[in-house]
Amino acid sequence: MILALETSTRRASLAVYDEAAQEVLWEEAFETDRSHNSIIFEPVETALQQFEDRITKIAVGLGPGVYGGIRVGIAVANGLGLARDWETVGVSSLEAFSEEEDYLVVGDARRKTFFFAEVIAGTLSGEPKLLSAEDLETRLADYEGSVVSAEESVVERFSRVQLAFPEATRIARRATQEGAFPEKKKALEPHYLRAPYITTPKTASSH
Repeated sequence: MILALETSTRRASLAVYDEAAQEVLWEEAFETDRSHNSIIFEPVETALQQFEDRITKIAVGLGPGVYGGIRVGIAVANGLGLARDWETVGVSSLEAFSEEEDYLVVGDARRKTFFFAEVIAGTLSGEPKLLSAEDLETRLADYEGSVVSAEESVVERFSRVQLAFPEATRIARRATQEGAFPEKKKALEPHYLRAPYITTPKTASSH
């Protein structure tokens, strides 16, 4: 069985998925405007109490999305995988927004840009692109399928966009694909839209 976590947006979710039966046995969702660091442990404990003896794998959404939420989800996945010797895998959160095979995900990338990601046949097609508001409007006008975002401000700004959130149940299903779990374990890392913004401290001027 797979324990799946998705924490990249304000609506987080967890699920326990039976690979053999292709069935969701348990799921829980919660919302917070901040990081999920204090809230996530209660549903994780609930899942472990009910299914720990049958869970052998853990899957987690890698984002992109809310930095703090993603880091918390990955930390939980890395910690449980190491402590219980479970197989671990990261899945793009962008592939977990819809049951449809083809759709677009858009969002606010800050610094006056928006991201634009295309999912084709359930799989992210290339890296998300950073666009201006004007360029994104042009892209959306040419697209005939569903367009989703987890941000209400984006939904309000672009008429084509519908509010949606990635879900742990979809993360689990994506993780069941052949070859999804690596043979060699490695620590999971978040999917960034751009490299982390890091500044170096100013040196004191000499007199």
